[in-house]
Amino acid sequence: MNAKQCLCVLFLGYSWVGFAQNTKPEPIFGSVVERKVQKDSTKKKASFNPLKPAFLRIGVMGGGLVGFENGTTEKGGGTSGLRVEYGFSNRWSLVGEVSGNYYSATTFPTGQASLGVNWMLFKSRRLQPYFGLSAGAGGDGFRGGRGGKYGRGFWGYYTEDNSYNNDVQGFAAVRTGLNYVVLKRILATVETGYQLPFNSSTSNGGLSLRFGASYQFGKRAVKVKK
Repeated sequence: MNAKQCLCVLFLGYSWVGFAQNTKPEPIFGSVVERKVQKDSTKKKASFNPLKPAFLRIGVMGGGLVGFENGTTEKGGGTSGLRVEYGFSNRWSLVGEVSGNYYSATTFPTGQASLGVNWMLFKSRRLQPYFGLSAGAGGDGFRGGRGGKYGRGFWGYYTEDNSYNNDVQGFAAVRTGLNYVVLKRILATVETGYQLPFNSSTSNGGLSLRFGASYQFGKRAVKVKK
C-alpha cells in the first residue's frame, strides 16, 4: 500500500467516526415532537370599540296579540312599533323597542318600552334564527274615557268614581324569531314571543306574533355572490 492509499483510508476513517458521533438514532415507534415557536405575548388583542359595532339595525315591527285574562278568557289586539338593534358581535346584540298596543285588557299596556338581548345561534348567509330576553314598562294613559267625568293622562286614567288609576306596568318577555336578508342591507323578521306583566292580578301573560323589516348600517348584512 503506497502513501496515497494510506491517506485515503485515514480520511475515510475519520469521516465515518465523525458522522457516527453526530448522527442521532431515529425512534422505532412514534415520532419526534418538534418544539412549537411561542407567540409574541407583547402583541395586544384589539379592544372593543362601542362606536364601531358588529352591526346596527333600525326597523319597524307590527303584528297581533293574544292575552290570557282571568286564566281562561282570551282577548286579542294588535301592536306596532320601532326597534333598534346594536350588535356587540355576530352572535350577541342589544335590542331596544318602543311600541303602541291596541288591546283592551291588562296584559299589554297601551304604550310600552323595553330593553333586552338577542342571541343568534350561528352565522348564516341569509337565514339567522335567534332567541331573546327583555324587560320593560308601559302605561295605559289613553285607555280611559274621552271626556266628561272620565279625564285621561299619559300614565293613568280617571275611573267612573272620578278616582285616578295610576296604571304603570312592568313586564318581562321572551322571544324567538328568524332574520332573513332580503337585500344587501335590508332584513325581514318574523318573531313570536310571550310577555308577562309584573303587577296585574287578572292576567297570565300573552302571546305575540310580529313581522318586521330593518335596515343595517355600516357592514352589509350579507355578501351576495355575483
